[in-house]
Amino acid sequence: RIKTSTERIGGLVEDLIQLTNLDTGNMQFKQESIDLKLIIDSAMAYTSSQIREKNITMRLDLPEAQTRFQTDKDAFQQVLIHLLQNATAASQAEGTITLRIRIESDESEHNYISVQVSDTGGGIASEDIPRVFSRRYRAEHSLIQGLGDTGVGLSIAKALVEAQNGRIWVETQP
Repeated sequence: RIKTSTERIGGLVEDLIQLTNLDTGNMQFKQESIDLKLIIDSAMAYTSSQIREKNITMRLDLPEAQTRFQTDKDAFQQVLIHLLQNATAASQAEGTITLRIRIESDESEHNYISVQVSDTGGGIASEDIPRVFSRRYRAEHSLIQGLGDTGVGLSIAKALVEAQNGRIWVETQP
């Protein structure tokens, strides 16, 4: 228990350092060609023990072809990890998490990565949706039902996505 608690606190400290770097603009993004499936494998490996602990079924819906994409590898992997960790924490034992990734194009023919993570958790009340990604609210008030743990990971995911001109949102049903 001590080891698990120490690892959890260490993870929270790392998350807070990353948030501080994002808030102060000290985080640099390195655009590089990445292999989507390799990044997904790494994120899955990082969260696999939590998924196994709750006997959660993991469903993957990925592009068929070998897909390479230009983005910051570390930031993309962190976003996946935080989304999967939250889905795992929000899911009931023996629930299901689905990770769906697509390469899509906007009106100006620019490609982007579309990531959708869904879980079989209890859902989020409509009045809490505007606060899902807000770490300040979560730190000062009770936890939002339907989300896992402290929510710092979702704040980091939002900051990483938006720092690279992306969008992140939640759709839910209680």
